[in-house]
Amino acid sequence: MFGFGAAVRLTELGGRDGLVRGESGGFRWEVRLARGPVSYGIHPETLYKGQGRVARLVLYAPVAGTGLHRKVAAFDRGWLFGRKEHLTVIRRIVAYLERTV
Repeated sequence: MFGFGAAVRLTELGGRDGLVRGESGGFRWEVRLARGPVSYGIHPETLYKGQGRVARLVLYAPVAGTGLHRKVAAFDRGWLFGRKEHLTVIRRIVAYLERTV
């Protein structure tokens, strides 16, 4: 659909509070990273709340026919919405961040 097999690419390493932005296929994402694993972060294997560095994640998908993106998944100390529908790209982003950044 939106390039689920696409590579993850960083577009911005924020200067404050571990804010990181990037792209994967047609998706854009924004993540707040902790310095080390925290109890409220995304567990890298289960993608549920547990010991992980990703404390907040927002995933945006493009809106057809426009240059806009809309929020399709959000995690902030627990999943707010969109985890199941975008599991493949979320797994790719979390794995990339846990091993790279």
